[in-house]
Amino acid sequence: MKTIRLIIAALVTCASFAAAHAQVTPQFTASPATACTGDVIDITVNTTSGYKTARVFFDDGIDTYGDNLKHIYTSAGTYTISLSLLLDDNTWTAPATQTVTIGDTPELTLDNNQNAALLTATASNGASLEWKFNDNKISNTEPTLYYLESGTYTVTASNSNGCSATQSMKVTYEKQTANNDTQIKVVNNVITPGTRDGVNDILYIEDVGNYTSPCSVKIFDKKGKLVYTNNNYSNTDGFQGKDDDGNELFAGTYYYVIKSQGKQGCTGFVDIIR
Repeated sequence: MKTIRLIIAALVTCASFAAAHAQVTPQFTASPATACTGDVIDITVNTTSGYKTARVFFDDGIDTYGDNLKHIYTSAGTYTISLSLLLDDNTWTAPATQTVTIGDTPELTLDNNQNAALLTATASNGASLEWKFNDNKISNTEPTLYYLESGTYTVTASNSNGCSATQSMKVTYEKQTANNDTQIKVVNNVITPGTRDGVNDILYIEDVGNYTSPCSVKIFDKKGKLVYTNNNYSNTDGFQGKDDDGNELFAGTYYYVIKSQGKQGCTGFVDIIR
């Protein structure tokens, strides 16, 4: 009879242990479930007791131990995170899993050509661009931005994965000094070649015919494309709203860079109105 009681007690004890053992199941949260390369993924173990530690496999060759962990994926892809618990009896539970999707963060660089007062953003994988000046959004979405003001320029590249990268640069624009003997002075910032009224038909540079060295003029469209070049500019055969092939340019705003040896070069905008 005593032996039977001992067997029954042992069976009860084993059953109680098994029941307690079965109640400890791994539960965790990986947040966010959708992220970008370089973002931090937080791993939080939601099981509160009955175990010693957790082991996490991140599916990218890295595993670690702990309860509240962080991980950064360096490559895009879909990853299955696995978490097991080390119980009080030194056995491991079956793993719980959660999937995270990681998108590519655009590679972004920002360069400043001070001679042309030109910022150039280079982004990978066709990411779209957004520019800001002193934290205020501006309309330009092109990879080039001509500036005529000192301040902080910021560009953000965003791709179809919803991932983005941001670069900022503080620039100083040296405005030309008025009434300076070495000053190149553009008289008009608007040309109306289509009206043919003899007024503002050409981009006019004051006294350019008396320069001791040739005056070069380059004109760019809003995308930064060079549309007009003249290395010996004159006011009788200058920019009249046509490109280098003689095609009429669309109405809009264009950017010029003007230089002459011995003169202080200048940059600015000219509007074509038709």
